[in-house]
Amino acid sequence: MRRLVAGLLGATLLGGVAAQAADLPVKAPVYKAPPLPIYNWTGCYLGGNVGGVWGRSNINIPGYPSNFNINNSSFIGGGQLGCNYQIQQFVLGIEGDWDGMSLSGDALSGGAASERYSVKWNWEASVRGRLGWAPVNTPWLFYFTGGATWAHMSSANFIPGVVSTTALSGTHNGWTVGGGVEYQLTPNWILGVEYRYSQYQKKTYQYLGPVDVDLKTNAIMGRISYLFHL
Repeated sequence: MRRLVAGLLGATLLGGVAAQAADLPVKAPVYKAPPLPIYNWTGCYLGGNVGGVWGRSNINIPGYPSNFNINNSSFIGGGQLGCNYQIQQFVLGIEGDWDGMSLSGDALSGGAASERYSVKWNWEASVRGRLGWAPVNTPWLFYFTGGATWAHMSSANFIPGVVSTTALSGTHNGWTVGGGVEYQLTPNWILGVEYRYSQYQKKTYQYLGPVDVDLKTNAIMGRISYLFHL
């Protein structure tokens, strides 16, 4: 009889412990945040660029009349300054640059005595937005860019000309679009290649009569920048 009572008490106690264990709250699984990107593009940068530029100036002389192109090419080089902000894999940015060049050439104007007309462009500058995509955990950034641009015509004149005229100069504004790719060599040093097409306004210059001049360019540049992380 004693053994029967002890067995019943033991079963009751075990059942109570099991019931209490079943009522205990179950711990929620631990949430692990996704790993931070290894490569970070957020920050401001300063750097330099070098490459080549190919230009075409259209010259229109209503008085003759005459309309022709002057094709030229040149070394181009300068510097860039900009800032990026990364949102997941997207990178938004703004950049300004200034580049020296020597786009010069001449062509027959259609005037008397085999007269020629010459132009020379010596610098360009731009302010542009950038929209990029950085693949997860890779050092690459692919981007589009576009904005406002300016080119300076340092000299334009008739040579030799039946009548002597004074060389004229001016700055033309316009727009530019392009794209590029960049590679984070280290967390701070960035290498890149960029292509841009630019188109500058037509302006009228007065010699003995009006002459309309414009410019279109294609440029490709290698770039190096130092990124200051924010």
